[in-house]
Amino acid sequence: IFEYAAGFWFQKVAEHMFGTVLCTPGCFSVFRAKALRDVVGEYSDHVKTPADFLKMDMGEDRWLSTLLISKGWRLEYAATSKCKTRCPDDFEEFFKQRRRWIPSTLANLFDFLSHSGDIWKNNE
Repeated sequence: IFEYAAGFWFQKVAEHMFGTVLCTPGCFSVFRAKALRDVVGEYSDHVKTPADFLKMDMGEDRWLSTLLISKGWRLEYAATSKCKTRCPDDFEEFFKQRRRWIPSTLANLFDFLSHSGDIWKNNE
């Protein structure tokens, strides 16, 4: 539970201060309909390669966040918002979750960095 709290109290706040949150987890997210319309076509693409599987299926919330940022949307953190989610109950469940999340995080960060010039222009 502490890891979840630290991730939101420190990481999301720091990302927000730098200009945009890099991943908005589904259970904690609210989006503008126009923003979702901008990315729904690409977001709903089918997986064609192993890299696509890591990027699109293993971390769909991170993939959605990457697409929104690449289209010029700013993702914000609202410290006063309230939400509940279920955290893993034991180490095995936590490990399985992280085994999915870490490759997805790396795949999306690689995609993000490889298109950073375009993303920078769209977010000026």
